[in-house]
Amino acid sequence: MQTKALLRHIAFWLAVLLFYTFYFGAREDEYGQSLFFVSLLMPITMATTYTFLYWLIPQFLLEARYGLFALYFAYTIIVSVYLNLVILVGLYMTVADYQALFVSPNLVDLMGVLIGMYVVVFCAISFHFLRRWRDAQTLNTLLASSVDTVEQELARLQNTADFSITVRSDRKDIRVVVSSILYIESMRDYVQFNTSSGVILSKMALGKLEQILAPHGFTRIHRSYLVRDAAVDVLSGESVQISGQSLPIGRSYRKSTQAILSGRETSD
Repeated sequence: MQTKALLRHIAFWLAVLLFYTFYFGAREDEYGQSLFFVSLLMPITMATTYTFLYWLIPQFLLEARYGLFALYFAYTIIVSVYLNLVILVGLYMTVADYQALFVSPNLVDLMGVLIGMYVVVFCAISFHFLRRWRDAQTLNTLLASSVDTVEQELARLQNTADFSITVRSDRKDIRVVVSSILYIESMRDYVQFNTSSGVILSKMALGKLEQILAPHGFTRIHRSYLVRDAAVDVLSGESVQISGQSLPIGRSYRKSTQAILSGRETSD
């Protein structure tokens, strides 16, 4: 049992101890005598509560085995009533002067004992299911958030896979599918598209391409290099490797590159 759960159980039973002490003691204003009787009642209450929480409910009720649940529920009630009777009869038999121990027999009458005990059992079950419901709500929220994140990422990847740009090369307009680009290298007034199917040289500015391609999973790693995140095979402190080609990471780009590409690798 985890420490947090153990502390929660201890806090609950301390609250039950106070409840019992005042519940029985308030009848005759005898809290000290009530505490003595409560010390005998607590083990039965705890055993009954945990029988419901960790056996009857998960093994039968939640598994829709209603017939067995009703049968063992009745057995649990009978056993708990019997044990309470044993305590009361035992007190009558073993204590010489019962009236001296308890000012009035009404202090611990059987019906009052059973009502007090099952109030505690009902509260414990209610708290248990309330916590399960709260945990389920939290899990549903996390799952919904995760689903939204996955859907957004899938949409982004799909958009990237379908997205293309048209570049001018060798006096021709060439359509370049973005998902085929490995990296782009700046060569003064030109840029070289290194794609999975070959190399394309076009007169463009790398900064303009960065603005266009950044939303589609591209990262500027150097003043001369723009890489497609998904194409990076190896990431180190000073370089990346793409299809066996090592590309340097500029000093001013290292922090952003590590943050973006490390996050990509973790999510992958």
